[in-house]
Amino acid sequence: MYARLQFYRSTRPIISCLYRHYPTHDPRPGRTNAVCRSIINYKTNYKTPSVRYKHDGDGSSDARKLNVLNMTSSQYLDYMYNAWLKDRKSVNSSWDSYFKLIHAGNPPAKDSQRNPKSTLIRVGSSSNLKSNLDGAQPLDTNIVHPPSPFVHVYLDICLYPFKARGHLIADVDPLGIQNPESAKLQGTANLPPAIVVRQHLKGMTEADMNREFPLASFTVIGGKKRSLPLREILTRLNQVYCGHLGLEYLYIHDLHTLDWLREKFEIPGAWELPAEHRKWIWMNIMRAVTFESFLAKKYGTEKRFGLEGCESFIPCMAECIETSAIHGVETVVIGMAHRGRLNTLVNVCSKPLNQLLTQFNPFALEGFGSGDVKYHLGTHSEKLLERTKKRMLLAIMANSSHLEAIDPVIVGRIRAEQVEKGDAKHGKRSVAILVHGDAAFSGQGVVYETMHLTDLPEYTTGGVIHIVINNQIGFTTDPRYSRSSVHCTDVARVVNAPIFHIHADDPDLVTYCSKVAGEYRATFHNDVVLDIVGYRRSGHNEMDEPMITQPLMYKRIKAHPSILTTYSDKLIKEGTITEDFAKQEVDKYLNYCEEEYKKAQSISTIQMSDWHDIPWTEFFSNQSPKNKIPPTGINIAVIKTICSAISIPPKDIEAHVQVLRAMDRRAKLMEARQFDWAMAECLAFSSLLKEGHHVRLSGQDVERGTFTQRIHIVHDQSRDKTYKNILHDVFPGQALYTVSNSSLSEYGVCGFELGYSAYNHNTLTLWEAQFGDFANTCQVILDSLLCSGQTKWGRQVGLVLLLPHGTEAQGPEHSSARLERFLQLCDDECTHVPGTEPGAPSGETIEQIMTRQLFEINWIICNITTPANMVHVLRRQILMPFRKPLVIMSPKSLLRHPMAVSNFEEIGPGTSFKHVLPDPYVKPGNVKKVLLCTGKVYYDLIVERQERQLEDKIAVVRIEQISPFPYHLVANEVAKYPGAKIMWLQEEHKNQGAYHYVRDRIALAVGMPLENVKYGGRPASASPATGSKIIHKNEYDNMITTAMSLD
Repeated sequence: MYARLQFYRSTRPIISCLYRHYPTHDPRPGRTNAVCRSIINYKTNYKTPSVRYKHDGDGSSDARKLNVLNMTSSQYLDYMYNAWLKDRKSVNSSWDSYFKLIHAGNPPAKDSQRNPKSTLIRVGSSSNLKSNLDGAQPLDTNIVHPPSPFVHVYLDICLYPFKARGHLIADVDPLGIQNPESAKLQGTANLPPAIVVRQHLKGMTEADMNREFPLASFTVIGGKKRSLPLREILTRLNQVYCGHLGLEYLYIHDLHTLDWLREKFEIPGAWELPAEHRKWIWMNIMRAVTFESFLAKKYGTEKRFGLEGCESFIPCMAECIETSAIHGVETVVIGMAHRGRLNTLVNVCSKPLNQLLTQFNPFALEGFGSGDVKYHLGTHSEKLLERTKKRMLLAIMANSSHLEAIDPVIVGRIRAEQVEKGDAKHGKRSVAILVHGDAAFSGQGVVYETMHLTDLPEYTTGGVIHIVINNQIGFTTDPRYSRSSVHCTDVARVVNAPIFHIHADDPDLVTYCSKVAGEYRATFHNDVVLDIVGYRRSGHNEMDEPMITQPLMYKRIKAHPSILTTYSDKLIKEGTITEDFAKQEVDKYLNYCEEEYKKAQSISTIQMSDWHDIPWTEFFSNQSPKNKIPPTGINIAVIKTICSAISIPPKDIEAHVQVLRAMDRRAKLMEARQFDWAMAECLAFSSLLKEGHHVRLSGQDVERGTFTQRIHIVHDQSRDKTYKNILHDVFPGQALYTVSNSSLSEYGVCGFELGYSAYNHNTLTLWEAQFGDFANTCQVILDSLLCSGQTKWGRQVGLVLLLPHGTEAQGPEHSSARLERFLQLCDDECTHVPGTEPGAPSGETIEQIMTRQLFEINWIICNITTPANMVHVLRRQILMPFRKPLVIMSPKSLLRHPMAVSNFEEIGPGTSFKHVLPDPYVKPGNVKKVLLCTGKVYYDLIVERQERQLEDKIAVVRIEQISPFPYHLVANEVAKYPGAKIMWLQEEHKNQGAYHYVRDRIALAVGMPLENVKYGGRPASASPATGSKIIHKNEYDNMITTAMSLD
């Protein structure tokens, strides 16, 4: 027992420090933690590390050798000790010698080169080790020993807090208000005291500080030197990890990545930039500052959301672009909010200043749309870069005021370009840069949703460069009230993105970090974050008074010098630039601004075409409502080929029995020259693929389909990760078909698909909600970007939303895609029947009028009842000479309904989409009542009508395209039944569904008073559906009774 106690007493200090600072287990195969690595490296350098001691009473003058290489686990030590007790020969001779010493009452000293009283020995132990070493004799200093591996361990214990926690105390705040201790204010962040980094340095003596330590291979702080005095080590650590830069990267799993980052920042002199580079930085700072002061002078009472206080963002952006160009990037797409947007448009994207200045003037808009405020607008341009002299396509996508909503859109836009260019694997030719505010980055959930797409196979873009304009405030809210994390960037840690917190008034360091960010993205194809910590010289906008809520902060800001002043003084003092040069360049830029201002005053209109953010120039120029929409039918031979391909189980794939059953059903339908809903999708997709159009379908569970109806991916039941895409190779040389399950996200994924569809007008992009009810999770995308994007910014997209919809006793969250909300957002007027409004073209046919309606509407809303119409409406999305979003209330119960099938002839050559479907079973003569409806309720109505033998009394007419409303076709159908009563019948509640949209339009179309358009359906309700089957049945019965009544 005594021996065991002595054994643990002798090893406890080492074990204590190891457990305190290092993980005991690394989940990565073949990986070791930092301590083990240091010991392994030591073992490589010193083949037989040993510590030699003299002992009394052992009868031997030979020194015992102690191998301590594997002493990193108390469990392991215990195991070895028990094994030695049973059989001394079962352990290595070094362990045998070690345990003999303990049993002799002479535990060995811990460190072969230090006096036991030194503070360097007392690592991880608060007690004096002398009490642990009673019985041990002083070292024989005449013997030369190799360094103990625990010297490396101790040094790493000193190094590790700087690397892991140095960012917490780094001097990155120009105002000095982050830390409550130093600021003597409440502080803008919950920062810890400096002891978190320097806790292991307490008690150091002057001799300790001057002692030279060997440097382990896991640090390059010494450059080419392999040892340094502790004082120099600490000085360098402070400079790298606690100066104007705070680094976060130790959570990254890949060891090669860690080594790469260390080399970029730890090697002495790595941050130094040549004089020409710094001169270029100064030019960017000068333009940024002068631009803001010029706008303040000319438009002092206008909102500009200026960049003052974080002007180093401009050289940051420019450097990211230049570095990306060096690594082969040809396109950079930027997503950003309002802060600094005007500066970026002009000084990064080279937007002609006169075009921007016209936005300050009360000029009329030239072109289609309502326009938007200037700090929401986008642009695209080709720019010759200043340093690399490479041509780069730059784009800023227009966005709404909803902060961060543009993030997934940008990522989707880049992914689409990469796929088109065959660059989807690593994204070497196109890169996204997302610019965030500090409060939004930590506060908006869509940031997390977007970042989690970064490594998903069909969503990755090879890494996004994130830049945070961190002005340490969110409108009027301090960070300590707007986030729970220390940094606003903590969300980025979940995707192993390195984070660089940088002092905004150190433009050299900001630029260097931007260079590293570009290189990191190009090397590792992963996200990286630049957190530029500055301030906001004005309020949230220039009209806002910030002193009301942040008086002490803004007193410091008023006293704080401009970055142009401090950086100019620094470069002039160093001789990089002269005072005359600085003055000449400022005057030259101001003259340019004045000339552009004069041009802007001579312009009388604002051209919407100047602000397109997607280069669809040719596509836009060929658009006209007079262009016909060609037939959307398919050759019968092509139909048969597709149906055959999706009905035969893939070879070499052991398919599930349900899959085989579904394919057997398809084969039987094909024999009857029929197809159902799932086959309709395949027919639409595959025919477009044959014609060279890329098709992409994504969403939760879309590969199989929420209702096991689609099955586009067939999985092998015996071999993992073996599967077949059944539409991948139906035709030789066909275009790419992508079908991909998404993350459990609506906001992020729907935004991604919106961006994807915005890039290429020849791609059919579809997003399917698991249930239509969940579409409200991405309401910002729908409201602010999709339905109004063309009106505000001239951006056309053809995104298709598939939203399963239908009241089928499945409860309130599995019944409604909120059809009424989509219809409420439609921008078609209900004052005149199209073709009769003032200014309408004369002599238009009904087909031309309906094409013009499609051209002028903001989006198309359909509730389709036949597979044939599904084929036509999907093909029409691509064959139309313009692009509009399409929202489909897709079916659930109709997916396998025996009546919901179509014939090949309905989609054959020359056929097209049918906006209105007449009643095929009724003769007009005796009809007393016309039921107008949309969606699956049609099938309920015709079944009930047949059971009640009312086929000659009630007609049921389906409206397949609800918006834009088919006035003429509805009028023609109603005219077949003169004197019949008109009722709108829907399964949704009265305050929901299409009723309030169609009522006025039906009355206008047929020329009857509004009160004559009766309502049939469920009563008004706050909930979309009941959760009670009894209530559901009662509501259904009442609806049917109302519909079938002839009173």
